[in-house]
Amino acid sequence: MASEIMKKALEVEEYARNIRRWLHENPELGMEEHEATALVKKELAGMGVEVVPLETEVGVLGLLKGEKEGSDTVTALRADMDALPVVEQTGVPYASKKEGIMHACGHDGHTAVLLGTAKVLSSMRDRFSGTVKFIFQPGEEVLIGAKTMVEAGVLENPQVDTVAALHTWPYVEVGKIGVWPGPYMASADKFTVKMTGSGGHGAYPHRAKDALLAAAHAVVALQNIVSRQIDALDKVVISVCMFNAGKAFNVIPEDVTFSGTVRCQDQKIREGIPKKMEEILQGISAAFGVEAELDYIFGVPPVVNAPEVIELISKSAVEAIGEGAVEMLDKPAMSSEDFSVYLEKVPKGAFFRLGNTEPGAEPIHPHNDHFNFNDRSIPYGIAVLSQFVLNKNK
Repeated sequence: MASEIMKKALEVEEYARNIRRWLHENPELGMEEHEATALVKKELAGMGVEVVPLETEVGVLGLLKGEKEGSDTVTALRADMDALPVVEQTGVPYASKKEGIMHACGHDGHTAVLLGTAKVLSSMRDRFSGTVKFIFQPGEEVLIGAKTMVEAGVLENPQVDTVAALHTWPYVEVGKIGVWPGPYMASADKFTVKMTGSGGHGAYPHRAKDALLAAAHAVVALQNIVSRQIDALDKVVISVCMFNAGKAFNVIPEDVTFSGTVRCQDQKIREGIPKKMEEILQGISAAFGVEAELDYIFGVPPVVNAPEVIELISKSAVEAIGEGAVEMLDKPAMSSEDFSVYLEKVPKGAFFRLGNTEPGAEPIHPHNDHFNFNDRSIPYGIAVLSQFVLNKNK
């Protein structure tokens, strides 16, 4: 027999599905979500959820106060709204109307689930105390949306004490959620290295100071940080993804640039990476008689889930969906999520996965031109988030 919350979620399933498909047809890139912002504001206002003015062009904050006597706890729920620069190949009737842009990561589903959750909770104000904040965030894919929303004050007045978010996941079946307590997703930093020597003729390399050869050695040597300077049990990735040098096949270039990303799940290790990179680059530049300049940009921090919040989300999922609704994920992820920016400011929070794939079906990973959020997962997401709020804001 379906739980009370599951029944409520099923009652708004069609509403949320229609929202999801409209968003899928009308995708917008990060920090350009003007139509989605207008839609969300309109829907929240229609539910009686207060729309808090923000000094941002995109992004929405909804505020819902419980009427039950009890604690003054403040819980935030986040959904991201942006799409990706991908040409859609799903063939669904509601495929993207915008050439070269599609919801290839399920953010259309996340937005629909959170609107459905707002609809359920707005009809149950007498069942919870405190305040719920609904954060509809732009620009997750470009990893600046959370920072923009935090700077706009979404975590303040009143101050949020717990934040949660879900994300669709093809490696968990529909009707289940996937959880991982503790460090779950990696930080995302960017680095660019410029090596400068003196150019020359390819036939006379001894007359040049070969920045390209030095850079090639540097690319290989940087891998030694992970393999020889960091414990093998610690999760770190250093990837060089761009290498730019030269304009002619027979001319040794004067300078070379290469760029890449660093991913860590431990903040202390992350903070020490630039120094390790600098030491290697200066050693190589001295050996080859060139100069090396490192530009290291710290991006978003790791996502570290509070075990007690994961426990409450898991309990809420079982209560709302039933036994077997919770699956422990098989491992952490080295990809990144700017949800971590909220976790830096809020005492505790958690990020969990919403099952997306039908039993026996082949999973399609997000960021794929054939990916399509599974509408059947919508009521499960709504039920879990709603039950989580009821359980926390008693």
